[in-house]
Amino acid sequence: MHKWRIYSAALLIGLLAISGCGRKEAPQIAGAAKPQINNLQDRIVGNVLELTFVLTGTPRGVGFQVDRTEVDPYCQCPGLWRRFYDRPPMPAQVGEPSKRLIKLKNDTVEYLFRIRAYDIDGNLGPWSHAIHAKGVDLSR
Repeated sequence: MHKWRIYSAALLIGLLAISGCGRKEAPQIAGAAKPQINNLQDRIVGNVLELTFVLTGTPRGVGFQVDRTEVDPYCQCPGLWRRFYDRPPMPAQVGEPSKRLIKLKNDTVEYLFRIRAYDIDGNLGPWSHAIHAKGVDLSR
């Protein structure tokens, strides 16, 4: 009976160690130049959100990810972020001005967007500030 208590305790400690807390992201390579979104500008033209920016980081390739959520009309807080767009890392994008046009299909919903860079090695840059966007009713 005593052996089973020891085995049970060891199993419980092992499961807790494996499940541990902390960040659950891809490992980052130490010392590498962090991929970044620089000179981010956003503007709404009609029903289109226009993002312009410059990607910096390793010359071997940097890409970017855009996430989107909706603002809850009752609490005025963001919902769950979901991947909206992902452009894979490419060397030609590094240091060059980039533009992403996002069509806002609904003029009754306020959206939030965020963008971050990531490089060919899987290093992630920081998320941008939340970008508020809402379409315009063009039928009037």
